Amino acid sequence: MTHAKAKGSATLRGAAVLLAACSQGCGTSKLEFGLANAGAIAVDTSSAYWIDAGKGTVLKTPLIGAIPTTLASGQSLPQAIALDATNVYWTNAGTVGNNFTDGSVIMVPLTGGALVTLATLQNRPGGIAVDSTNVYWTTVDGGAIMKVPIAGGTAVTLTSGQSLPYGIAADSTNVYWTNTRTGTVMSVPMGGGTPVTLASGQSTPWGVAVDSFSVYWTTIDGGKVMKVPTGGGTATTLASRQDKPTGIAVDSTSVYWVESATPGKVMKVPLNGGTIETLATGQNDPLGVAVDASSVYWTTYGGGGAMKAPLGGGAAVNIAVAP
Repeated sequence: MTHAKAKGSATLRGAAVLLAACSQGCGTSKLEFGLANAGAIAVDTSSAYWIDAGKGTVLKTPLIGAIPTTLASGQSLPQAIALDATNVYWTNAGTVGNNFTDGSVIMVPLTGGALVTLATLQNRPGGIAVDSTNVYWTTVDGGAIMKVPIAGGTAVTLTSGQSLPYGIAADSTNVYWTNTRTGTVMSVPMGGGTPVTLASGQSTPWGVAVDSFSVYWTTIDGGKVMKVPTGGGTATTLASRQDKPTGIAVDSTSVYWVESATPGKVMKVPLNGGTIETLATGQNDPLGVAVDASSVYWTTYGGGGAMKAPLGGGAAVNIAVAP
């Protein structure tokens, strides 16, 4: 497995290459539930979708739990995943033999079907986001923020010269991302333009999420969950002393994240700060996280599983049942 170093002590490894902190070493993961290295996850009203980088697959299962359906196989180190009402989108980091210069952005209908390639020859694409018109992604080694129409077309560079950009999110006006090496959180208009630094001095910022007012992110080496107004301002610490926080999600009341450790945790805190709650413990290297009106969902990279727990607390349930 190839590793990419970022600022600080953590070694970045995406769902198999660079998706999470690996400061304790990136050995062969234990396989559970018939899966390998579960990474990013997304949910809609009926199903959960996630990537399994160890097997190069994109999977789907009902939120109530069932045998997973494979939407795509033979993918080259899939990294991140996003949904709209029609399709699933993901990034493939590419192949070691080509030094990850053959990465791609792919989509498939939510119900399955033919894969559509939206972009090729990307330099290790990482995070991904989607709106009603475009798909957005980072190229980790390429240092660029990219977009392409959902309907297909030419990929456009929104900005370049970034430093190991990974996490990405979008609202109606801007695209936001984390630069893991230089420790900055950035934004750029959706049409491109001059990037704006929203926060600096962050210790390996990683996952990022956005709502109508703020941008939220995790810092792997800093062990913090942070936020800043979307238009810029003073960054606020929502949680500190966390154990390698990676994936992050928000809803109308709270921020959710995972501590990517073994044993790891799933956590939440109110949007404006306050009491930090633990929703799940004893997880095997949790990584991706998503939320809906009733539950929080996450993957376990070390365990290869997809899990859920009630937002108000309760037992964690495995929703990825092995064939």
